[in-house]
Amino acid sequence: MEGREFKIFQFPRNMIPRIDGKTDDWNMVPPEYTYGMEHMKDIIMGKSNNPDVFDMKMTVGWVKGLNRLYFRYEAYSNYWDFQRVDSRTATSYMNDILEIVVDGDRSGGDLICNPLISDRIECHLKHAGHHAQNYHIFTPPVDGEWTIVWGSQPWIKDFPYANYAYSYDFGQGEAGKLILEFYITVFDYASSRGPEYSVESKFEENSLIGLTWMVLDYMGGSKYDAFYSLTQEGRGGRPPQPWSNASDALPFRLMPLEKVFRKPVEADWRYKVIDRKKGKVAFMDSSYGDITSWKWYFGDGSVSTEQNPVHVYEKPGINYVVLLEVSGPGGSDKRARYWDVMTG
Repeated sequence: MEGREFKIFQFPRNMIPRIDGKTDDWNMVPPEYTYGMEHMKDIIMGKSNNPDVFDMKMTVGWVKGLNRLYFRYEAYSNYWDFQRVDSRTATSYMNDILEIVVDGDRSGGDLICNPLISDRIECHLKHAGHHAQNYHIFTPPVDGEWTIVWGSQPWIKDFPYANYAYSYDFGQGEAGKLILEFYITVFDYASSRGPEYSVESKFEENSLIGLTWMVLDYMGGSKYDAFYSLTQEGRGGRPPQPWSNASDALPFRLMPLEKVFRKPVEADWRYKVIDRKKGKVAFMDSSYGDITSWKWYFGDGSVSTEQNPVHVYEKPGINYVVLLEVSGPGGSDKRARYWDVMTG
């Protein structure tokens, strides 16, 4: 299990899921992106998985350009326990729980409390949840709160950094199916002082992030009856601690768009000003598809057929319109940038 790599589906930018508790906008996702109880194990009680008692499946998505993870969680339980919440006591979280741990840069290590810090307040404010985040999500919620953040940055659970919606029709103690749709923003550093002091993880296509989830299933008692975990083995021979140690998060790859959402050839490019005073600019092709020819129009009358040319503009201080045309066996495409490139 620990050597396996999981996948995160990339949504096209014009098909971002609505956070409304419905699943129709997830129908485009191929089944290999969904993970169910065949990947889960009760790591505390050692109970065997029984779909008549509890069953679940999870799908995770992302959108290029956003540092968010989108989740579709569908679960069946023969006993939903969600009315033992008491906002006046420390046991307010004791109901059915979905727990998410995410480590955007896979830095690993303790994410709840550093044992080397003896002062509990200092530990909480200066360490807990900073480099990786733990969401203790109520399924379903009561008292108007959807999750506990096990860290010193409760602002990460609020809009626009997170959003959520539920769909269910069962009551306390009844059987039924729950749908939870939500997104979270991932942070390499989440500060207790607020988002202006924090650093979002930078999601890049084909890169890996750390992610895992757990489910605490209660049946009316004071303790959970099962603790299902996607992480089944700890690091270095120790028991798994996915709720508190980011090293136990599993590798999830931010996948490229599926081919069905792409044209055979798509032109795209980037640039970097090497020397603004001399007007020297490097252009980098980032087109998609089987491409055999490139043609750059630099906006000053010059043209290049190189894939990644370096061009020198003689007139500084001007915003140029630059166009790239690409072609190959599958067709052709072009991409212009208006006034983006400036020298001088």
